[in-house]
Amino acid sequence: MKLVALHGFTGSGADFEPLASRLAVPMVAPDLLGHGDAPDPVDPRAHRMSAQARRIAAEPMEGPLVLLGYSLGGRVALRLWPLLRDRLAGMVLIGAHPGLTDPIVRAERMAADQALAGQIEERGIEWFVDHWAKHPIIQSQASIPVSIRRSMQARRRANRAIGLANSLRGAGQGATDPVWDDLADIPVPCLVLSGQTDHKYAEICAATALAIPQGQHEVIPDAGHCAHLENIEATTSVLSTFLAGLSV
Repeated sequence: MKLVALHGFTGSGADFEPLASRLAVPMVAPDLLGHGDAPDPVDPRAHRMSAQARRIAAEPMEGPLVLLGYSLGGRVALRLWPLLRDRLAGMVLIGAHPGLTDPIVRAERMAADQALAGQIEERGIEWFVDHWAKHPIIQSQASIPVSIRRSMQARRRANRAIGLANSLRGAGQGATDPVWDDLADIPVPCLVLSGQTDHKYAEICAATALAIPQGQHEVIPDAGHCAHLENIEATTSVLSTFLAGLSV
């Protein structure tokens, strides 16, 4: 069994190293398009969820596989699992949203993401990293152990403006069709995690788990949106129990 871990916006596959080192299951953690060492397609449409999913599915990975997706990576996982159905043993979603269903809310989010993408290109990565750190959902990352947080920050600053800008344009929440209706078709056990202080996503994650036939929602104590790094030990414990219970 192998974990396929997909990181969040501005992140990198290397963000999962603290978790991977504590788990007994091997992990592969690719960089998503526009991030880290992955390509930066100049056409925002190349960043769409379908393109991200096809790119990862094309990697030579033998099953059984367990998808683990955080935030943006969770949204990718929710589009990727059908392409890996014959190799899939389970799924783990951390602070992931199946999509905005209200067209007005989606349009507003898309407009906000488009505006932010333009600012990233105009003002640069240094400005954006400082700006992003002040976002309410990101502020709880101050509780991540200092050495890990500094490494994450360094990787964020190594991203390219065009990559993050086009990731927002092509794979942002507003640009992505919702998949709530597809959750009932997920054929494997799915662990849905949210942080105790991430009140917005606690409700979303609970609803997501309820819609998945073999879904279960667990709350990570003393953690926010980035629960797996804000409370590594608690997340490791919950994950280890889940993985041990999978039939492979």
